[in-house]
Amino acid sequence: MNGPDFAATLALHGIIAEPVAAPFALWLVRAGDGDQRALSAWLSDAERDRAARFVVESAARRYRAAHGALRLLVEACTGIAAAEQRYAFNDHGKPRLAGMQHVHCSMSYTGAFALVAVADGAEIGIDIEAVRAVDDAAGLAAMYYTDREAAQLGEMAHDSDYDHAFLSVWVRKEACSKALGKGLSIAPSSFECGVGYGPRNVLVDGEMLESDVVDPKGGLLMSWALRGRS
Repeated sequence: MNGPDFAATLALHGIIAEPVAAPFALWLVRAGDGDQRALSAWLSDAERDRAARFVVESAARRYRAAHGALRLLVEACTGIAAAEQRYAFNDHGKPRLAGMQHVHCSMSYTGAFALVAVADGAEIGIDIEAVRAVDDAAGLAAMYYTDREAAQLGEMAHDSDYDHAFLSVWVRKEACSKALGKGLSIAPSSFECGVGYGPRNVLVDGEMLESDVVDPKGGLLMSWALRGRS
């Protein structure tokens, strides 16, 4: 896939986008000011109903932009036209392209942004968070992180990059859980991710996953996890 050409395709549909480094197609997107009628036409009835229920129009535009971008990304990767794609969503909101069991998708949202991903032949999970101070971060770490992770963060409590460190654990845990298709039904404290950015393997529920946490970009922290790459 040619990155600039695909970004231009998204722009034609009012989607502002840029690629994120990963061993599969991963894009950061947000809604521009363009007409979204074509995007809406591609969505299922359930997705259109979901978009219509947003109280804030900017949230509805982000939703349509993300789901439209996913379809365009799948079209670029598989050749299946966006208008012809049909999706099912599991109990944790992970999309699955009907009739294409080898094509795997994932989505995540924060603020005005969404992260969308498509991979061929390997399960994936992604997560995105805006870097910010988290209320009662120490209490959350004690509840949701391993003892080692919580202790390491405790030693960093007064560091200027504490918020980045805390969220680096959170996004990696989310991405790993999503790669297994189970969301947070897997206790986050049951597996060790470690603190910080960069690639590492993570053992989750008996399976070894590849993962990475991308250095903050424009105040955003992003993570991906990959299961079963051949």
